[in-house]
Amino acid sequence: MKRLACVVDGRSPVPLRALAMLCAWSGVILLSAAPAASQAQNPSQPGTRPDESLIINVPATAPWTDTGVTVRAGDRLEIRAWGTARFGDDGVGRGVTPNGLGRGGECSFVVTDSRVPAHALVGNVAPQITFDGLGFLVGARWNGAVPVAGSTAPEGRLFLGFNHGAMLCDRSGYDSWAFRINNSGAFTVEIAILRRR
Repeated sequence: MKRLACVVDGRSPVPLRALAMLCAWSGVILLSAAPAASQAQNPSQPGTRPDESLIINVPATAPWTDTGVTVRAGDRLEIRAWGTARFGDDGVGRGVTPNGLGRGGECSFVVTDSRVPAHALVGNVAPQITFDGLGFLVGARWNGAVPVAGSTAPEGRLFLGFNHGAMLCDRSGYDSWAFRINNSGAFTVEIAILRRR
């Protein structure tokens, strides 16, 4: 006598006799030769699984942090951030989230765009670290494609930073004392990259 079996929800074969008894007992019949819809993944759907992902700390003690990620036109990024940075006398001043606090836009900020709040998590795409005042608001969450409006370059390295007002207005550098001594804390940042196909 031949033994018949079926696959239930993509798992191991179950003898039909046992399945029939189970279904009769429960009053429900659910058979499927493929995984349930909630288990299926469509790899062509954007954002389903990133090609790269990493978690880094962005300290409030420096204007920019190199993420180590090079991005190209058409790449999609999803950035999430959390944590607290402090600014003020000896790094014990007011705490801020990645969304920042207060009005930015002055020449002394890392990103000089007036739409970017002071003390926020900011980003820039550039060939190398630059103090040109360009960049964009990341905040607690940012999703988008490269090139990113406001960045130094259409492709390049992804930098994240703390939009503190300690840059020299001639953009030749920054007051390292103001960053390293007066600031403390860091934002934890998760970056997911979906590469252009």
